[in-house]
Amino acid sequence: MIHILDEILLEPEHIPDVLRELEQTYLTRSAERGLTLLQRWVSPPVAVPGQTNRLWLLWQVPDVWGYYGMRGSAGPEVIDFWTAVDDLCEERRRHVLGEARQPLPAAGVSHHVA
Repeated sequence: MIHILDEILLEPEHIPDVLRELEQTYLTRSAERGLTLLQRWVSPPVAVPGQTNRLWLLWQVPDVWGYYGMRGSAGPEVIDFWTAVDDLCEERRRHVLGEARQPLPAAGVSHHVA
C-alpha cells in the first residue's frame, strides 16, 4: 500500500475554499484513477490570528505502480484543483510514503559501478 500525504500551508480562512474545491473538482474522478482519500486534517486545529495552518490530505493507492498509473491518468480536474489551491496557499508539498519494512522495487534505472 502506498500513502500520499499532501501538505498545504494556508491562511485559516482559505481552508473551507480548498475543501469545497476538493469535493467539487478533484474528487469527481479520483476513485476512477485508483486514488482513495482517507483523511483530512488541519494543524493546528484552531485559527490563530496572524498564523497559517497546514491542511493535510491523506490518500491511498494500492501499490507503486498504482501511484504512477494514477498520475498518468490525471485529467483536467487535477490541474484545475491544484491551480485553485496554488492561488490560495503559501506553499504545498506532496509526500509519497510506503511501509519502511517492505522491499523497495527498482525504478528501472541501472547504475554502473567503476
